Amino acid sequence: MKTLNGSIARLTTLFAGAITIAVAVLVPAGYFLISYQYMLGSLDTQAELNSRVVTHLVMANPVMWRYEEVRLMELLERRSRQDIPEVRRILDPQGITIVESADHLRPPVVSRRHAIYDAGHTVAQLEISHSLAPLLLETALVAACALLVGGLGFVMLRTLPLRAVNQAHQSLAESEAKYRSLYDSMKEGMALHRIISDMEGNSVGFEVVDVNPSFASILGMEKSAIIGMGGEEFFSGALMARFAEIVRGAESGEALMFELPLPEKNLFFDVSVFYPDSGLFATLFEDTTARKKSDEQIQSLAYYDTLTGLPNRTLFLDRLEQALAGAIRDNGKLALLFIDLDGFKVINDNLGHAQGDLLLTMVSQRLREGARRKDTLARLGGDEFMVLISYAGEERNAAHLAQNLLERLSPPFEIGSRVVYTSASIGISIFPDDGQDAETLMRCADMAMYAAKEAGRNGYHFHSPEMNRKAHERMELEMSLRQALERDEFFLEFQPIINVGGDCLVGAEALVRWQHPAQGRVMPGTFIPLAESSGLIIPLGEWVLRKACEKMKEWRDAGLPPVKLSVNISGRQFEQRNFTALVDEVLKETGVDARALQFELTETSLMKDAGATVSALYKLKELDLRIVVDDFGTGYSSLAYLKNFPIDHIKIDRSFVMDICDDPDDRSIVEAIVAMANKLNLDVVAEGVETREQRDLLLDLGCHEMQGFLFHRPLPEEKFVELLRDVRLCSIPTAP
Repeated sequence: MKTLNGSIARLTTLFAGAITIAVAVLVPAGYFLISYQYMLGSLDTQAELNSRVVTHLVMANPVMWRYEEVRLMELLERRSRQDIPEVRRILDPQGITIVESADHLRPPVVSRRHAIYDAGHTVAQLEISHSLAPLLLETALVAACALLVGGLGFVMLRTLPLRAVNQAHQSLAESEAKYRSLYDSMKEGMALHRIISDMEGNSVGFEVVDVNPSFASILGMEKSAIIGMGGEEFFSGALMARFAEIVRGAESGEALMFELPLPEKNLFFDVSVFYPDSGLFATLFEDTTARKKSDEQIQSLAYYDTLTGLPNRTLFLDRLEQALAGAIRDNGKLALLFIDLDGFKVINDNLGHAQGDLLLTMVSQRLREGARRKDTLARLGGDEFMVLISYAGEERNAAHLAQNLLERLSPPFEIGSRVVYTSASIGISIFPDDGQDAETLMRCADMAMYAAKEAGRNGYHFHSPEMNRKAHERMELEMSLRQALERDEFFLEFQPIINVGGDCLVGAEALVRWQHPAQGRVMPGTFIPLAESSGLIIPLGEWVLRKACEKMKEWRDAGLPPVKLSVNISGRQFEQRNFTALVDEVLKETGVDARALQFELTETSLMKDAGATVSALYKLKELDLRIVVDDFGTGYSSLAYLKNFPIDHIKIDRSFVMDICDDPDDRSIVEAIVAMANKLNLDVVAEGVETREQRDLLLDLGCHEMQGFLFHRPLPEEKFVELLRDVRLCSIPTAP
């Protein structure tokens, strides 16, 4: 700048005399030309800077950017000089104004435009306009002054050009300072690079020329350490992998945009590349890490199970549909394995849901290890899993995989300080043999899984037409069972319990029967398990309890001697929180003496939750009820509950009585049970007595109370009432 001023001073000195007369023309003309060029340069610079900012906004929101009028207006109103009236507008490709920031301009007007890009295509133009009127006025004043001071030409000829030049340089410096301020304050990282060429002029790399503070913050380095960095070092060489595209963009002048990861810092960026000058390119880095992680989290929640990390039902169905389409196209096969853990509910209830979740996590890991990589393993929910074998080939391949998965689950699981054993039942359906669509195949695999459970669990079972027929029969029977209570299709029969030694009637067991309108009498072995699995055992059990109490009241009102009546209580009934209150309510409604009522519960139901069982049994005992352990000897091996639970009777299971005369082991078991019961002051009843030999041997072993076909089959109410009139009762419970 000093050199330029000195040259002008020397020239004006040398030619002062010659141009004194010409000053009146040259000075105003020179002033106008310089100022006009400065104005055009300033307009061009501002238009370019603002178009780049708007271009970034467009690339960030290519669909809706033109409707963000507030943001666009804010960008337009960022001016280098607030004291100079301007008109700034954004025009679409047809020249229609999208948004405008306008001061009043006196004509004539000079304008400059710069294109706004989206993915390298011009989508709009940014135009900035200034009025020439102030400059023309200044030029006129300069001309007047030149005429007035023409006589002082030497001094004026040296002063005015230098003043104009100084003013132009100062304005340019101010403009550059404002640009630098904007550059430094951007939240996006920005870097300027110089393209390096070899001796043949081929572009071989680049080096960093400048970066803004935001970019230095992204890399966690000082600005001075980044400047001069080569392409192989810059951004761990990731940008160098795109260098060929960048060079092609430099040749075509089209901006680039792509995603660039920074793996070592677990960061992701959207990068925009543009070309401010020949041999240079600039990169704008927008941090998209938070957005990408949010997208990944949404994807994970939508398609993966949060507990195990396996695909969920939604993703599994999608993959199944794709596999079916491929199998249909290629005339291939595939198989579905429906996996359900055996006894998981018991484990979950006893150990708690947190431990149950841990078990599911460990199970899923073993299943993942057992499945092949090309297979899809998913958790459908609860303890249900599904495996899709994309190419089943022969059926034995599916069987091999099922057996492998079962073997994977056989070793015990260590959960905290506990060792837990579990197994699984697996149902297998084959495409196209068992179904042509996803829903049918999954339903068939489900039915096959239940068949595996019925076959003894810890095994696998293929779907078959026979299985399908049984499933439909079961479904129809369940629907009929739901309606049976409303239609009053249930009734009670009563099987007497005899004290053989005293030749008297101890009481009777109330047994529910179902008379189906179409199928006739349905055996309890058929509908009781169905009621248990469907939950209908709860209303059915309440009906049995209420009906038994009503019958006892009717018999008492008819003058018959009071008799003890046993009612079977299912585990699901006993687990109800309001069970004791329900029993109390029924007793009060019917007016039955609770001492004439006995509840028979199995060992399994009593031992499911020992702590809760003790509390529930003592509440029942407060009502003066008697508690009988049914099927004794077939459940838990621990006999500690006989001491801790308030039990009155134990029933020897018919499986021990059946072969008591022929099997020394059964005889020894019965003898031990009777001896133990006598020591604990518990009454003993043997059920399933069908022969005199069984009766006599039981009497010899000390068991006097018996129940079975040898004495009476279950009797309808009329026959049992006749029996009450004719036999002697062993004891008569009296009302309080």
